[in-house]
Amino acid sequence: MRKKYFFFDVDGTLACGLTTRMPESAKRCVAQLRENGHFTALATGRLQASAAEVAARYGFTDFVADGGYSLTLDGKLVEMRGLPVADCIAFIDRLETAGIPWAVSVTNERVCITSDARYLAVAPDDYFPTRVDPSFDYHQIRQIYKVNFACTPEEEHTIDFGGLPTVRYNHDVLFIEPTEKQRGIRRMLDVLGAKDEDAVVFGDGTNDLCMFGQGWFSIAMGNACDALKAKADYITDPVDQDGLWNACKHFGWI
Repeated sequence: MRKKYFFFDVDGTLACGLTTRMPESAKRCVAQLRENGHFTALATGRLQASAAEVAARYGFTDFVADGGYSLTLDGKLVEMRGLPVADCIAFIDRLETAGIPWAVSVTNERVCITSDARYLAVAPDDYFPTRVDPSFDYHQIRQIYKVNFACTPEEEHTIDFGGLPTVRYNHDVLFIEPTEKQRGIRRMLDVLGAKDEDAVVFGDGTNDLCMFGQGWFSIAMGNACDALKAKADYITDPVDQDGLWNACKHFGWI
């Protein structure tokens, strides 16, 4: 059997919703893929430190994280870069002027920081803990990985993002984070010496659109957004209805 290189989005693809809980069939699928000699990796928008926790939980030693901006191979962080600092500072300036609460991730740790305690009222319960420091001066930031700010879908059109990429995981908060998973996957394939025709990507959300149409075989989950399904080479069942297992079984990978 020819070796394949599998890249799985986490939330809604490998795991149910935002729970990081993998269905038993997904666990068996990944284990069987590895037993059959295939390469398995994550491709996630999560911060590298957060992705590392998920990876360790399910036996992944290789993953693309930070929306394509970081690469971890064999458990070792190979490269990681952040968002454009000057653009992010200018964006936070605009948030401040508009009175919109925000928080930022400035280190590779599962924590975000803000000087605006109002952000706590909208901070996602299932996201990083938020530390409030009234003396925090965002103008002194030298590295930044994410900006989170209060914003409903109805309010998005009122905000100038300055070209920064956005991702939404819930109704009340919008995230500025990289959306270039394809960049990290491409880099990993190059390092591994793998060919495009041997790569397979699985996804479900709008931040997975960048992985599809890259020359890799693309599979959308049954619970995926319509835009992703339209770009997919194949659509499988939802994640909680044995989607991974059924797809891999269908193509003879397991």
